[in-house]
Amino acid sequence: MRSIADSTVVLRPHELRLKRRSNSSLWQIHYKIGSKKKWLRITSKTSDLDAAKQVAEDLFHESRVLEKRGLSVVSKKFKAVAQVVSNNLKAQVKAGTGKKSYADYYRAIDSYLMPFFGNHHVDNITPALISDFHRWRTEKVGYELKASTQNNHNAALNCVFDYAVEQGYMSESQRPSTKNTGEATEARGIFSTEELIELQQFIRKWGAEGRASKSRYLRELLGLYITFIACTGVRPGTETKELKWKHIEFIQKPSMRVIHITLPQGKRGGRELVARNELWPLLEKLRELQPEYKDLTLEELIAKKEDKHLFRMRDGTTPYNLVNAFGDCLRESGLSKGDKDGKPRSLYSLRHYYATQRVLEGLDFGQLAKQMGTSILMIERHYSHLKPLMIAEQLAGKIPDDKTAQADEILRYMNASPVRNDVISLVGASTGIYLPLVEANPKATKELKDELNKALSKAG
Repeated sequence: MRSIADSTVVLRPHELRLKRRSNSSLWQIHYKIGSKKKWLRITSKTSDLDAAKQVAEDLFHESRVLEKRGLSVVSKKFKAVAQVVSNNLKAQVKAGTGKKSYADYYRAIDSYLMPFFGNHHVDNITPALISDFHRWRTEKVGYELKASTQNNHNAALNCVFDYAVEQGYMSESQRPSTKNTGEATEARGIFSTEELIELQQFIRKWGAEGRASKSRYLRELLGLYITFIACTGVRPGTETKELKWKHIEFIQKPSMRVIHITLPQGKRGGRELVARNELWPLLEKLRELQPEYKDLTLEELIAKKEDKHLFRMRDGTTPYNLVNAFGDCLRESGLSKGDKDGKPRSLYSLRHYYATQRVLEGLDFGQLAKQMGTSILMIERHYSHLKPLMIAEQLAGKIPDDKTAQADEILRYMNASPVRNDVISLVGASTGIYLPLVEANPKATKELKDELNKALSKAG
């Protein structure tokens, strides 16, 4: 039960008073400043009433001066404020309501900001102290952090300042400017289709060499995961972590069946995309990995809207992430850096591969931006240099020589676009299922060639 005050002495009605509780001999100062409705409390550190009155009056006058100057009336240690912010960020991440970056922010607060700024008052973080922090951090990790990482730390620091301003622990004018002394992150390396197929061939061999079943299962799933990213352009991790079977839908259009995917979460929340039709063998292979679906066709599984993760291993478990496995795979295969640019590759290189393929295929920048969940400006910034290649055949003066509509249709069926062939080959390398007729059924290919020759003869 809350203790009842032994004594209350009002010094200024509704603004300043002294209280002493029955379980303490010290007087406590309660005061309000300006428009603030909340009573502020601080100990006078004395049991003498006259001394406590003087301390209270001095504090009240100092606080009024601070408020008039636009400075904070109440000062808090950085650690106390930062801990509240960190806990709030963790709670949002756990509840699934926070942005992905919130996890980076609370880690920065816990590992860097609180250890350095913790005992300083939050309203007294100066530019000089910010510079000291940069030197301390570099010594702590042994190198200068990249600009992108420093941006995360600065964003986390501003989260603490935002909360401090909101609570009245500092004023906006006391917020120091942050700085970034890191180098820009090096652009990710790119993959060619041939390299991705080579990587898939390596994974098949590498997967079989795994000593533990868990390792074999993980490597098997990795191969499918790589192809899925390369063929859809989704953000690895961010947009695949919560992807489930129920988020995939087959929509029948007049001329084709469309694979429609609703991504439940991502950089800007959920979004929708249309996957390439050539991706269905990959979905079929993912179905085969999950024993509980052995009696279902892929169509039946999709129709059931199963609430289970798409990327699960044969033992039914979902790996936390595939970043480390992918890095190990690149190192073991000797493909960790591009042959042409020498830049390090990551899972995001697969998203870059997808964008490049679609641009070369002629997809409009606006459509590609929508498909990839990014801005047109970002697409133009990274892929506008590919535009001349999109019209290379026209520039070279190539003229179609088809003689009939029927022949044209057969030719288009047998001679798929180079990009489509790349996708088919990549999917085939990771699943063992190939769609091109010439690879899957030589007899049928011959029959089609005969029909084509007949059509051309009649046209002649």
